[in-house]
Amino acid sequence: MGRIATGILIFAAVAGGWLSLREPARAWGEFGHLTVCDLAYRNLTDASRDELKKIFHAGQGGITVQAKDGTELRHYTSFNVGCLEEDERPRKHPADHFVNLDRTTSSIPSASCPVGGSCIFAGIDRDLAILKDRSKSDEDRVFALMAVGHWIGDIHQPLHISFADDKGGNAIKAKVPGGCGTSSYRPGNLHAVWDGCLLEAGLFQKVRNRADFKASWGRRTITYRAVDTLLANTSLIDEQQMVGTDPAIWANESFEITLRPEVQYCVKVGASCNYSDSQVTLGENDEERTVVADQAYRMAFAPIAEDRVRNAGFRLAHILNIALDPSYQGPVKDSLQP
Repeated sequence: MGRIATGILIFAAVAGGWLSLREPARAWGEFGHLTVCDLAYRNLTDASRDELKKIFHAGQGGITVQAKDGTELRHYTSFNVGCLEEDERPRKHPADHFVNLDRTTSSIPSASCPVGGSCIFAGIDRDLAILKDRSKSDEDRVFALMAVGHWIGDIHQPLHISFADDKGGNAIKAKVPGGCGTSSYRPGNLHAVWDGCLLEAGLFQKVRNRADFKASWGRRTITYRAVDTLLANTSLIDEQQMVGTDPAIWANESFEITLRPEVQYCVKVGASCNYSDSQVTLGENDEERTVVADQAYRMAFAPIAEDRVRNAGFRLAHILNIALDPSYQGPVKDSLQP
């Protein structure tokens, strides 16, 4: 079995410029997703990395594919920046970014979507199946690979396992006195606090505080240095008890955080977690309430956001190794060398 790959993926170039989000991201945000996918890449086996290179036509300069909206051709050489593809508008699978639950739900018994809808679980199942199927075209497998990277990031963001009426906290205003570390990120709602502010104030601020931090770094370099931080004292081998392959477990971890009273996402009333003290749900014309994510809030939850990103990266590596490396038996110390 091949050892874990340690190289860093080259950014995925897109015809006409860099792949960018045309609207604000609604997941971990750009930097969070890049961190998840680079952490995963650094923990792929050699065989997984070779299969990745094959489907990306690495020896031929990359792969050119039709964008999902059919309006342009895009050129990819790797998948890490491609993990942002599912946040491009219009979204190809908008329902697959969330698991929208009933407000009386206390836990998620299985990795199945609520009746009558799609959700993150459906996205993971569909795109993992495409990625594993070597009879599919390289183009189909490339898009599936990038989508899987995005879905695993999303399922670890707590407010993506939430309630539809407030759009996972997008309809809860937020005030952030003091800002998100020294970054210029300014969230306007609670979902955005969890998307980016907690990582900016925590994991990414650690990078900015390093003695070797350079203001001249490229805009996304901070995500690679963040992965260095996450890998400083651990690897996939050390995380073998955590990785697993059950998305329901990952979703329940996120949902448990979402429901914590101190997160201030919902208000527990009996068996229901309501929108506010006076509203079970948020109506179309109702006034949105406001949460103050002060320094104490950020200090309490920044480590949790960092841990969710870390877990997402290792779990993504594990399921990609299963999908791409036929000889992979899991991160076992005596068969997979660091």
